Amino acid sequence: MDMVDSLKNGFNELVDLLARQANMERWCHCLLSTLRKELKLSYITLMVEQNHESRVLSSWVDNDFKYYSTPLTLDDYNGVPTGLFQQAKNSGQYVRAYVDKPYKAIWNEDVNAWCQLLLPIKMHSCNVGFIYAETKDPAVFESCIDSVENLLLLVASDISARVLRQEVIDHHLTRRSVEAELEIRNHSINEYLSLLRNLHEVTLSLSKATELDQLYRNAVYLGRTHLGIDRMAIFLTDFSKNEMQGTYGTDPEGNLVPRSHFTSPIPDHPLVHEALSRKDHVVVKENAPLYYGTSQVGTGWNAMIAMWNGNDCIGWLAADNLINQRMLTEHQKEILKLFGAALGQQIVIKRNHEQLSQLNAELEERVQQRTQELQATNRALGEANQRLELWSMQDGLTGVANRRFFDQTLQRYWYKAQKRQVPLSLIMIDVDYFKAFNDTYGHLEGDNCLKKVATTLAKITRLYKKSIFTRYGGEEFACLLPKVDAQDTAIIANEMLAAVLELELAHKATDIGRLTISVGCYTMIPNEGIRLEKLIDGADRALYAAKQHGRNQYFQWDD
Repeated sequence: MDMVDSLKNGFNELVDLLARQANMERWCHCLLSTLRKELKLSYITLMVEQNHESRVLSSWVDNDFKYYSTPLTLDDYNGVPTGLFQQAKNSGQYVRAYVDKPYKAIWNEDVNAWCQLLLPIKMHSCNVGFIYAETKDPAVFESCIDSVENLLLLVASDISARVLRQEVIDHHLTRRSVEAELEIRNHSINEYLSLLRNLHEVTLSLSKATELDQLYRNAVYLGRTHLGIDRMAIFLTDFSKNEMQGTYGTDPEGNLVPRSHFTSPIPDHPLVHEALSRKDHVVVKENAPLYYGTSQVGTGWNAMIAMWNGNDCIGWLAADNLINQRMLTEHQKEILKLFGAALGQQIVIKRNHEQLSQLNAELEERVQQRTQELQATNRALGEANQRLELWSMQDGLTGVANRRFFDQTLQRYWYKAQKRQVPLSLIMIDVDYFKAFNDTYGHLEGDNCLKKVATTLAKITRLYKKSIFTRYGGEEFACLLPKVDAQDTAIIANEMLAAVLELELAHKATDIGRLTISVGCYTMIPNEGIRLEKLIDGADRALYAAKQHGRNQYFQWDD
């Protein structure tokens, strides 16, 4: 008997076994355990349709089976890829996707590919449920897809009937549990008031910390001992470096440990994105992987609350239930939110105090020097203003005029040429394969190359009255030639090409092994109704054409 026949027999036995299960939890356990074993699935989630909404009824992660007597919404569960689910729901067909890590993993240390599967459970062409699964061995599933689909058709009516029956039972139980719920609420309120009193004491204690390190340490210790949190950690963020850094946290046993040596890129994960984008909001994900450093140590709920300084996120507080696996109540979420806000405020206060102390010391020293510096500054100010005006028009690297000078001069030359109806020519020059030059010889040699090219080309243009040669940007240069026609412009472009070749600057990335340039020329007589940008556009098009035709040449644009 081959594997497919064996699976068919196993699935037939499963249908009989499911019919004999006394309650919904055992039914789910029986179904998921069989699918997990026979199809070699690592992760399974069973969803059912209730009141036109998909809800999570049970899941199996590694060796951990969970049944949710109150089915979870997909937002609360956060264990099913939204896009894949919508695709299966809309099409009514099973779908699959190949990814490089499990859906809920933040850090990925496994290079093997994963297959994600989403299987609709249908009755009379209507979806009554879905199964989401992940596997490293999709071949087993693919070999018996027909058997799996037949199985799901057989269990569709069973699951629909059981869900309906469970809803009726829940309705009766709800009526009987009102008094018990009131008692639980009273207990919950008393517990919340107790936590509020503890939070007040914790906040007062944190305000007495004299240093930031002491503040982080006390916050984790007091949060653990007074606020009923299994594990807690404080992370600081530096968005300019896309980096997070640890301070203090707790190990898998709940012991306080220093974590300032831990640094990592801010994880690209929905949980992190949501926490860092919302103020005064505790982000909680159920059935989430729990970590110590980058190693997963279990599963449970994972809560994050960001800490803010105005509109700037300065870090976040992380908590979970790894040790006792207690559910997170709404009151505990509120306490976490208040604790995160209080801790963030204390961090800002301590940072500002440290900065203020350092600033006061620096100001005291600077005041003593200020009088003498002020006199010297006033004398130098006039000279600096003159130099500044000159520097603002000069490129700092090559010493030729810069883009600002080019823009100002172009306007003047354009209007003069328009008024006198004389030609105005523009030459655009680009150093060929300059990025490859930098990659091969380094940025220092790249800078030296630009200096030599600029000096060489500037000498050529000085022969023409009132011409200007500028660095246009990066490795690109521009030359404005008033009263120079297209014929003379072509001569100048040829001189530029030859002059750069004569520099004999080695460039391995070119066919001839030497540095070359590409040149674009455009000459026009400005008329009213024509914008000066047309001159730049024409020269730019010519430069592009020179590059397209092989570089180390010039091209003259002609409308």
